[in-house]
Amino acid sequence: MKIKNKGKRRIALRIVLIVALTVSFVAAVLCNKFIPQRAADFYGTNLFPYISSPAQNINMYFQYSLTENLVLCGVPLLATGIIVWVVFLIKKFMSHGALPYLYKSYRNVMVVALLVAVIFQAMHGINYRRTDVKDELELTEKELTFEDYCAALKWAYNGMVEARSHLGEDYNGIAHMSESFENSAAYANSLVNAFGEEYDIPVSKNYVRAKPVSMSHYWSYTHIVGMYDPFLGEVNLNTDYMSITEYPITLCHELCHSKGYASETDCNLLAALACCSSPRADFRYAGYYEIFWDIYPVAEDIAEATGQVVPQYYLTAEMEPVYRDMRAQIKYWSNIDDEVDLIYEKMGIHITEVSNATNDAFLRSNGEVGVVSYQVPDSIYVRFYLTYASEAANA
Repeated sequence: MKIKNKGKRRIALRIVLIVALTVSFVAAVLCNKFIPQRAADFYGTNLFPYISSPAQNINMYFQYSLTENLVLCGVPLLATGIIVWVVFLIKKFMSHGALPYLYKSYRNVMVVALLVAVIFQAMHGINYRRTDVKDELELTEKELTFEDYCAALKWAYNGMVEARSHLGEDYNGIAHMSESFENSAAYANSLVNAFGEEYDIPVSKNYVRAKPVSMSHYWSYTHIVGMYDPFLGEVNLNTDYMSITEYPITLCHELCHSKGYASETDCNLLAALACCSSPRADFRYAGYYEIFWDIYPVAEDIAEATGQVVPQYYLTAEMEPVYRDMRAQIKYWSNIDDEVDLIYEKMGIHITEVSNATNDAFLRSNGEVGVVSYQVPDSIYVRFYLTYASEAANA
C-alpha cells in the first residue's frame, strides 16, 4: 500500500513540476507585454548595463563571432541529437519505458527553454517597453508644413554632399570607409554614447565589441546586414559588402540594441542621428544619406498634392558621386537576389522571403508592427531638424 502511495505521489509531483515549468515558461515569454513603461525605463537605464556587462566583457576577448560559430556547430549537433533522441525513444517504446523517457525529455527541454526565455527578456525583451526615443528627444509638436519639409531636406542634402566630398574612392569612384572595421566599431561605441549624453538619451555606456561574420555572403541571402545576439550580448555585422551608405547606420543600429534599446524604429533613429553628429565624414555621410532619401519622396508627394515644387537636388553635379554609391549598392543586392532566385528554382525555398516572414513574426511577437518598424517616420527627422538643427543650419 505504501509503495502504491509513493508511486502516486511521485506521479503527482512530476505532473506539478511539468505544469509549473510550462506555466513559468509561458509567463517568461509573455511577461514583457505587461511590464509598465516606467518600470522598463528604470530597468533599461539602471539595471540593464550591469546585467549585460558580464556577457559583453567576455565577448571582448574574442575577435571572431561566437554567435556564428555556435550556429555552425550547433545546428549539426542539434540535428544529430534529435536523431539520437528518436532512436532512444523507439527503444524505450519497445521496452515499455517510453513514458518516463518522454517526461524527462520534456522536463529538460522546458528547463532549457525557461532559461532561454529569462535571458532573452533580461537582455532584450524588457527593453521593447521603454519610452520611445522620439519622446525622449522632446521634439516640437507643431503642425508640419511643406516649407518645414523643404528646410529639413536642404539640411540633409547639404550634410550629405559635404560629407561625401571628403571621402576617398576606389577605382570605380565608389566611396569607402575611412578606417578599418575594428577601428570603426570602436569609434561607433563612443559615437552612440556621445549622442546619448548630448541629447539625454539613457543608452548604456558599456563598450560592446562588434564582430564581422565570415559567412556574410550567404547571410546576405536573408537580406539581413546586422544582428544583436541577446544571449551572448554580441553584435554581428555582415561584412560581405560594407556599403558606405548603410554600413555605419547598421553598425550604430546594432550597438543601440546592445546598449538597451530594442525597438527597430528607435535604433534606426538613434543610428541615423548619431551618424549625422559624427566628426567622421563616412559616418556623417551615411546619416544624412538615410535622412535625405527618407524625406525626399514625402516632400515630392506633398508638392504634387499642393501644386508646389521641391528643389531639384537630384539634378545637381554634387549628386553624381552619391549616385555612384547607390548604383554599387543596388548592383550588389541585385547579384544576391539572382543567387537567391537560383536556389529557389533548384530547391523551392526562397531564403529572403522566409527570413523576412520569420523576422516579421518575431517583431510582432514582441509588440512591434513587424518589419515596417525599421522605417523611421519621416516627420520625426523633420521635427528633429526644427527642434535642434534649424538655427545652426540657417546661421
